[in-house]
Amino acid sequence: MRIGINALYLLPGKVGGSETYIRNLLRELVAVKGNEYVVFVNKESEGVFDDLIPGIEIVVCPISATRRPVRILWEQFILPIQAALRRIDALLSAGLTAPFLHTMPGFVVIYDMQHLNQPQNFSKTYLYILRAFIYLGAITSDGIITLSEKSKRDIVKYYSVDPDRISVTHMACDTDVYKRSEAKSISEARLKYGLPERYILYIASSLPHKNYQRLLEAFKKVRASKDVKLVLIGARDYGSGAIVAAIDRLEISRDVVLLGWLPFEDIPTVYSGAELFVFPSLHEGFGIPVLEAFSCGVPVVCSDIEPINEVAGNAAVLVDPHSSEDISRGMLAVLNDKGLRSSLVAKGAERVRDFSWKKTAMATLKALAPPAG
Repeated sequence: MRIGINALYLLPGKVGGSETYIRNLLRELVAVKGNEYVVFVNKESEGVFDDLIPGIEIVVCPISATRRPVRILWEQFILPIQAALRRIDALLSAGLTAPFLHTMPGFVVIYDMQHLNQPQNFSKTYLYILRAFIYLGAITSDGIITLSEKSKRDIVKYYSVDPDRISVTHMACDTDVYKRSEAKSISEARLKYGLPERYILYIASSLPHKNYQRLLEAFKKVRASKDVKLVLIGARDYGSGAIVAAIDRLEISRDVVLLGWLPFEDIPTVYSGAELFVFPSLHEGFGIPVLEAFSCGVPVVCSDIEPINEVAGNAAVLVDPHSSEDISRGMLAVLNDKGLRSSLVAKGAERVRDFSWKKTAMATLKALAPPAG
């Protein structure tokens, strides 16, 4: 098959898990022999996939992903022509939206249904665009790929899509990259980023559903009895002002380290230096940082919501993300109990083996394959 990959949505360092998804999916797809791949990227993403050449053909489109209306118009009306001219057999759109007019089989990746489950996290204009184009892409596609059983149920619920048209392909963690760092590397990262000796880690964007307000309230309770600091990593854009304001309001600025987005190669070492990883998000399509922490040998406290608990299994302390009291309870349980920490690390190392990007790639190819007969 000659497979087209629509990566026009990608903004390196800005789109979190969806960037991790497309990078790792493409790497594993190229490793499977027998198919050709044509990847359509925007100006900001030029060069991102160069390490996969000559396994893929890259088409740089003269648009910017930051100009969403232009990007969506190009995706809807120009991309199908580009794909047809390159004799694409199947077009996979990996960023929630997809062209609803296409001459070849079209497939769309819908990570989650946050735009319907938590509409308050979006501006009215952007929400209107999301609702319209995600819906059109979903109902006109030949198949939908999503990342969890929870998201599949939501798509069926909101869009009345036949469940047989939806494939669940879990994400994974690259265990060759995300692994326990040596003490020397951890010390070097401490110097490089000004990391404290003991810290709790949270990696997430600044968006409201990442639940920083309750996390910071919970951390203040933890800090009252434990000599530990909180390190926050992730893109800082919409919502970042509210995070800084909450830190000031709670008078914990001396105990919170805001690092922003770090180079990918340094993140495993920052994980490895943490006392624990906390992930109190209110909404996720999957929850890949949980697997990354497991792989780096760090105990995890995370939200007891789908699909995060679907990913964590019994390898994490699960808490109610709507309760700062319960989040602090979970963190203190791990910090105070050496036996619990050791047990969680061992269980996490086992749990992460249940997921692999190779499995993701093979499930994706199965979803894209033409019907038998």
